[in-house]
Amino acid sequence: VRYQHDDLMAENDNSPALLLDMIKTVLSEGVVLVDGVPDALEGIPNEDDAAGKLRTFITHTLGGLQKDPTRAEPNWKIVHKPNSSSISYDPIKRLNQHTDSSIPPHGIPALLLSMHYVKGYGANTLTDGFEVARVLQAEDPEGYELLTKYGYDGERDFAASRIDSTQSIAKGLVINRRHPIFVHDENGKLTMLQYNEVFRMPSTLPFDLFPQWHRAFSRFCELIHSEEYQRTVPMEAGTILLMNNWRVLHGRAGGRASPDRHLVGGTILRESVYSRAMQLARYLKKEKEQEKFGKEE
Repeated sequence: VRYQHDDLMAENDNSPALLLDMIKTVLSEGVVLVDGVPDALEGIPNEDDAAGKLRTFITHTLGGLQKDPTRAEPNWKIVHKPNSSSISYDPIKRLNQHTDSSIPPHGIPALLLSMHYVKGYGANTLTDGFEVARVLQAEDPEGYELLTKYGYDGERDFAASRIDSTQSIAKGLVINRRHPIFVHDENGKLTMLQYNEVFRMPSTLPFDLFPQWHRAFSRFCELIHSEEYQRTVPMEAGTILLMNNWRVLHGRAGGRASPDRHLVGGTILRESVYSRAMQLARYLKKEKEQEKFGKEE
């Protein structure tokens, strides 16, 4: 589903309903695209300030970007860096499917992920993780249960993983944990995926469970990268990609980005999204009541 930036940012009678529709859509469908974003580089002294348009948009529509504890800016920035050690900064290579903040700096993984092409073009890959979960559970119920119960061991050094970033990153934050790939609520309903191969560590699973776990894990990796479930989305300057980070895995098609590709983005917490949605819903309810009973004098 595609929206126009100016329509979402407008201050008129139709704006609250449109904003609430966008929030409902990204939560239910998994992905929305926002076109017509004004030139992020216009009127700024250098490209270090290029995330301003994204931050303004997310604050207005979704309550604001999540603050990262290791940098001053709430947003991340990715530009091409020759001979980079991190695959994120080398668009020639493919970046495999993953969810962001799979090892969060605090709390639970962010609900939404935003991504804005400031300059250049590229191609992002998306996979509906809930559909993959459904297929895997039908094929191998016991293996699926192991991925739900044990997941995998992971560790992230927040400074080392961003060694190629042009942003200033504070050192010292290292998080180690084992978490399930598939997360269910108390009624057994799938609510979240959390997975990033980059941060996977040696397994601490009991030896007798490992072979069956590994078969299910390998099948999961195969499915999320298969042509049947993976979709490629061409991206270019002036477009914002919003996705449900609890449901949709994303990556990058290798060799399909321009050398000047400049990407900014960030995560949005569940509390921010739900708070903004409640504000809009209550406003619309009040407007409807006023239309029905008349406005107070």
